[in-house]
Amino acid sequence: MTNSPGIHRESPTLVSVVIPARNEEESIGLVLDELFSEIGKLADYSFEVIVVDNNSTDRTAAIGAQKGARVLKETGPGKGKALAKGFQEASGDIIIMMDADYSHSAREFPRFLQKIEAGCGLVIGSRQLGRSDEYTPTRRFGNLFLTGCFRLLFGYYLTDALNGFKAFRKEVVKTFPFFSRDFEIEIELIYYALKLNLTVGEVVSHERQRFGG
Repeated sequence: MTNSPGIHRESPTLVSVVIPARNEEESIGLVLDELFSEIGKLADYSFEVIVVDNNSTDRTAAIGAQKGARVLKETGPGKGKALAKGFQEASGDIIIMMDADYSHSAREFPRFLQKIEAGCGLVIGSRQLGRSDEYTPTRRFGNLFLTGCFRLLFGYYLTDALNGFKAFRKEVVKTFPFFSRDFEIEIELIYYALKLNLTVGEVVSHERQRFGG
């Protein structure tokens, strides 16, 4: 993998990485170790890393801070609430969201950033174009069914609308309020991108088996 997407600037573009986490002490350290190692290779970007602790009862927040992330607290239950808190506090021109269970890899960041630089407003890591170690037949069918429903409703072809590994320009989350409590935020993000007339794209992604949590 190349060390950067190949965009050279006088000053690096700031990217905010937002990671919602609830009781992920087994995996959050691995996620952040890999993340900080990989972003050190991307010289054309600077990064802030935000872990949003969503009512954890374990050491998730402490490990996140120890590893060098900025840790926020969100007491409203649900992934949607945690992500909205992170989006509100994010300062980057580009935001990447990923899970805290080690299923997403920061090694794939260059693919997302290249797609953003090519003109996309929002980019999804597609497990259909890549693969998933977590897919059961039921999960695969459910994802295909719901993605198909999205296609019918919005007239936009996507293979994996529900994956929580996404990158997007800041206006997607700075223009509209968020109402999602849980995983429906995945669709809300795409809806707002399309409402802003931004192009939504996908990249190949490999979802690893979750480490714990």
